[in-house]
Amino acid sequence: MSETKTVEALVSLGDRYLGRVPAFEADRPWWAEIEATTAYLDQLLGVQTLVLRLIHADEAQTRRGGRVVYHVQAAAEPRPGVLDPTPLPEWAEIVKPHPFRASWAEVDGPRRLIEWAQEIVGPSRPAQVKTWNLSCLIRFSTPDGGAWAKANSPFCSIDADVIRHVQQYDAQLAPGVLGMDAERRWSLLEHAPGVDCWEPDDETLRDVVGRWVTVQATIDPAALRTPRMLPQSVAAEVAELLDGEACSQLPADVLAKARRLVDVLPGLVATLESSGLPNTLVHGDFHPGNWRSDGTTRRIVDWADSYLGHPATDLHRLCGYLPPAQRELARSTWIAAWRKHLPASDPARGLPPIAVVSRLLGAITYQRFLDNIEPDERIYHEGDPAHEITGAVDTATELGLL
Repeated sequence: MSETKTVEALVSLGDRYLGRVPAFEADRPWWAEIEATTAYLDQLLGVQTLVLRLIHADEAQTRRGGRVVYHVQAAAEPRPGVLDPTPLPEWAEIVKPHPFRASWAEVDGPRRLIEWAQEIVGPSRPAQVKTWNLSCLIRFSTPDGGAWAKANSPFCSIDADVIRHVQQYDAQLAPGVLGMDAERRWSLLEHAPGVDCWEPDDETLRDVVGRWVTVQATIDPAALRTPRMLPQSVAAEVAELLDGEACSQLPADVLAKARRLVDVLPGLVATLESSGLPNTLVHGDFHPGNWRSDGTTRRIVDWADSYLGHPATDLHRLCGYLPPAQRELARSTWIAAWRKHLPASDPARGLPPIAVVSRLLGAITYQRFLDNIEPDERIYHEGDPAHEITGAVDTATELGLL
């Protein structure tokens, strides 16, 4: 797996092909992270550029490194003599509309998001930070600390919508909302000061986990407009996955075990339900890299994966990013917080089954992505459902369920 991303940019003005930029290396290997790419192209071409979408990537199932090809839109005619103007026979196919194309991957898509945000924050230079099949993220430098515009896919939650519900119960747990266009699934959020908490200290861990449980225990699930991913539905959805494309991607022995796992899932879900915790708002990607702290305030960001489901899923996600000692701290903090709100509950009882159920929920999620994105960008998630199913089988085997 290469940790170097070699970029080729196919540049257009509107949908008119202008030419190809000579290949260059980007300093961030992740395909979706394109701030350095557009900064380089802006300087090289002498005009502002925006990445619309990934056209091709050489290295499958990594999401980083190797050779990538982007469709890049220039804001005006670029500096002469830089682009290779050789006609591209496949250009008509590249710009041909696709029913699953993200709105920000269309010509002028990012520009529309930027103009909407600037109507709220005023004139400020945008920096496109990330774009892929799930979202487009643009940062604005403003006098009061900055702002972020985000567009979400139709099958994901809208960050601003979820945050507004969360802030009814903890006003400081997520970034402030500056604007939302629910129809276009756009959010404009205040900048969360500080740094990403990839290696959180114990105080941060206790604070964020405890406050998040308080929100989950008190929020009104009926008010949420998020996808539903209930444990009670997992068996039927996984059985459907095993009859679909994941079937051909699993070794015969793993597929046979996965089918047996579907048969034991009702018992696992019954154990999960016996913990006494309610289905509620789940963050969906509750790792510490999605927490921000400046030492005083701590906020959770990136709410697009939120759904209505079992709260133990978030703890399972978090523990996968922590060293062993902090995993125990996270678990004890989480259990104590739930017992405080629901004294009759037994939160620990739900942890063994959620280790299996979470992996299956991951498989369902990734298949939803694959079913709703255009072919060129399936490479971001190809094989992920089979990988998660294999993980669930391995965990169930370790627990003696298979």
